[in-house]
Amino acid sequence: MKEVSLRVRSVMLAVVMLGLFIPTTTVILDKAYTSSLIQAKLNELKLMNLALVSAFELDGAIPYMPELLYEEQLNIPDSGYMGLIVFRDNIVWQSASALHHPMSSPPPAPDVGEERFLSQYPAPFDEQKEYFAYAFTAEFASQADFEPVHFYIFNDKSEFSAEHKAFLGTVWQGMLILAAGMLALLFVGMNRVLAPVRALISDIKQTARGEQNTLEGNYPVEFDGLKNSINQLLQFEAQQRSRYKNRLGDLAHSLKTPLAVAMNTENLPVQAKDAMQHINQLIQRQLKRASAGQSGWQTAVTIGPIAHKVCAALNKVYQDKRLQIELTDDANARFLGDETDLMELLGNLLDNACKAARKRVHLTLQNHARWCEIRIEDDGPGIPEEKRTNLLKRGERLDTYTEGQGIGLAVVSDLVDIYQGRLKIERSATLEGASITLEFPYPD
Repeated sequence: MKEVSLRVRSVMLAVVMLGLFIPTTTVILDKAYTSSLIQAKLNELKLMNLALVSAFELDGAIPYMPELLYEEQLNIPDSGYMGLIVFRDNIVWQSASALHHPMSSPPPAPDVGEERFLSQYPAPFDEQKEYFAYAFTAEFASQADFEPVHFYIFNDKSEFSAEHKAFLGTVWQGMLILAAGMLALLFVGMNRVLAPVRALISDIKQTARGEQNTLEGNYPVEFDGLKNSINQLLQFEAQQRSRYKNRLGDLAHSLKTPLAVAMNTENLPVQAKDAMQHINQLIQRQLKRASAGQSGWQTAVTIGPIAHKVCAALNKVYQDKRLQIELTDDANARFLGDETDLMELLGNLLDNACKAARKRVHLTLQNHARWCEIRIEDDGPGIPEEKRTNLLKRGERLDTYTEGQGIGLAVVSDLVDIYQGRLKIERSATLEGASITLEFPYPD
């Protein structure tokens, strides 16, 4: 299963954090705002209640209140504020603002000198609304003794609720805008943070395609260790490849001389001489297979210039046949491998095509998404279909293509296998002879 990218992980983490942060912050702000509003409402109702206490008088057993109070909200009907005074368990006064809200059973009164505040009071005189209720009990001198008098202030919560709802709406709107802004900043920030990573990946791809030999970009200090390690690996791999080919060359040279001496020995039996020649051919072929090879970190070879050289050389070799060797070149066609191996591939296939052709040979170079294609066509007799099947079988030798071409096609087969390529043998649609197509992988 493919791992989730760093960008997606960061976005998912940000979304989760915002999903926790925004509701939590909104709840905290809501509680703080509601608490401050309720405290302000308590102070407001307390002042109005104190105004009632200061205006109230008790003449013996007869309570007295002025017709107009200092607090205008208590003088205006339906203002949302209502005052009430209870003496000897009877309502002895009700503010003008409570004209349309007759009250019969106020909430329980506190003890003398105490106060009581209710933030949610379902008043019996208006069951569809909730009220704030503030109560205070004071003592006044009557004819015989001091008696408690209970003062009440009620306030409709509709305006408070509307203000609270508007505040919540504003907070949520602001939080959503903040979340959108933070996500946008996150995307921008992630692009900036991941830019060196993308540059490093691009540099590695260019190196893998052979467009450069080392990582040369400037990266943050955190990537210095990785960059140096990759460059050391590339340098070591190139040195190893060079040493490997040199050692194989030394081995071939060391074996060549003893074999030549043994083969030139006088009175050597024919069977022994044939066996030694066979051993010599096997050694040469296996050394060639071992020395050829694809490295994902070597420089890519542009095929066009090499193809032009090979075609020019074969034009001179087969000038007596007056062949037309045509080349359709794609400037982007590159071979991710050794230049000598490419030269041998083109030389063997074009040489075979020139031998089989009557008048024309066509070489086409193309670069597809992930493949480099080399197609060689001729107008010769072609390859029988039943023989093509045998030639494409795994492990089958190509020595039987046509007389004189076995060794070359065997080398081609080996190189194609080494470079993990694909070989197709078909009939040419344009020249009606043989068509041999080689395809080699080429990274994006």
